[in-house]
Amino acid sequence: MKDILGKVTYHAVYDHSIVDALQFAKANGFAGVQVAVETPHLAFAGIDSDERRRIREYVDADGLILSLHGPDDTASLFEANPRLREGIFSYFDELFRFAEEAGAGLIAFHAGPMASFPTDTEPAERLPREDLGAYKATLAANLRRLVELAAGRFTLCIENYRMDAAVLDSVEAYLAEGMLSLCWDVAKTYDARGKLNESLYSFFTRNIEHVRQVHLHDIRNGRSHMTIGTGIVDFKLFLSVLAGADVREYCIEVRPREKAAESLARLRSLLAAI
Repeated sequence: MKDILGKVTYHAVYDHSIVDALQFAKANGFAGVQVAVETPHLAFAGIDSDERRRIREYVDADGLILSLHGPDDTASLFEANPRLREGIFSYFDELFRFAEEAGAGLIAFHAGPMASFPTDTEPAERLPREDLGAYKATLAANLRRLVELAAGRFTLCIENYRMDAAVLDSVEAYLAEGMLSLCWDVAKTYDARGKLNESLYSFFTRNIEHVRQVHLHDIRNGRSHMTIGTGIVDFKLFLSVLAGADVREYCIEVRPREKAAESLARLRSLLAAI
């Protein structure tokens, strides 16, 4: 399991630029970075062709990992409105082009949410039942379009954020086809009470051969994205399960980067003890 250390990146959010993040990664024992392109100051729309070339040259020269974390709720694959949907796929088209030009080999994304309208009932309902079929069909169509847009260009990973039964059902077919991979955020395998979500855990262990990226952070006092080893996450359990998987990147999603570096030191100690 110690070869994990050669694949550990950190989540670049509070960094001046992508090159700045890569320089910090190289100087502090990381294999590279995963860039939060959702942030305005790191958004690819503001990065010209010369800077994209500079990023790729820096990545290639030092053999660093560059991956991207795509949009969250703003680009939901449950969106059915034709005009909004075309805007979402225009965004993905530009994101994928940037990934190729900058040398990013992997993109992680969330499926996104369905619109939610909680009721004052017991049990509470989240949305009209007659809409569930429409949402499932929309997700299936949008996911098909997304994986076809990405096919052969880089590794596309869906993360277990709000990954409910509707998402799981749609995802498995693309895993079998090799068109989609998984990003396992281990802390998100716990529910709001700090208990392991057995259904989600079972899904990932059953599909372990499709996991290409892993997100590492802890949960402390009900808050996630905390420094590794300071909370409730059983890292030994997850790392043992992942030992035989073809994981390309272990991204420490702890911010800011100084805390990510502290987490890397704690991860080294944890691995030395296994």
